[in-house]
Amino acid sequence: MLTGDAAPEQLSEDPGVNKSWMYAGLAVAAGVSAVGLVKLLSGPRIVPGKSRVFLLGDSLAVGLTTPLRALSAEASVPFEALAKEGTRIDQWAQNATLYQRLQAFAPTLILVSLGTNDEYMGAGAPERQDPYLQALLKNLRAIAPDVAWIGPPKLPRASSGITALIRSRVPNSNYFPSENLEISRGPDGLHPTARGYAAWAGSIWRWLS
Repeated sequence: MLTGDAAPEQLSEDPGVNKSWMYAGLAVAAGVSAVGLVKLLSGPRIVPGKSRVFLLGDSLAVGLTTPLRALSAEASVPFEALAKEGTRIDQWAQNATLYQRLQAFAPTLILVSLGTNDEYMGAGAPERQDPYLQALLKNLRAIAPDVAWIGPPKLPRASSGITALIRSRVPNSNYFPSENLEISRGPDGLHPTARGYAAWAGSIWRWLS
């Protein structure tokens, strides 16, 4: 677990991903109404030759990076990620390395996958994290024209209110409700399997496209 002033590191990429699993996710998300998705504002946000996508987040973002990178490569869309296990909203809001990387990469779309570790902070977590959430969103929106939040999947414990807080700060059209998807999980009941990550990434990509 990082301390508040520690710098999240860039993940090490797994070179392989089963594309059939990603395509399964693309097919599932084609019926967006079936899983309660709201399309991003107007038109696709993934445009070959124009889009530049940056993903930041916790261990779930680590797992999403490889399939999202593969989908980006197929669409000829530059992709970069900065993710670290165990991180929270407050840590990223105060992280200078993140903003330096974003400024250098100049993304058109920032994807945020955070909130799971914040849910485990206990009573009063929403009140403590809200100022950091607002600061993070303000800083990201100052860098990229679009910021979309990938909500946490269903958790194996009751919510402390963080997901509801995020949804109150992010427009519905820019929030991907992962909790509405059935994602295959590993032994801990939280982190997806490789197949689960690939299908989840495919669903996200379909939503963005």
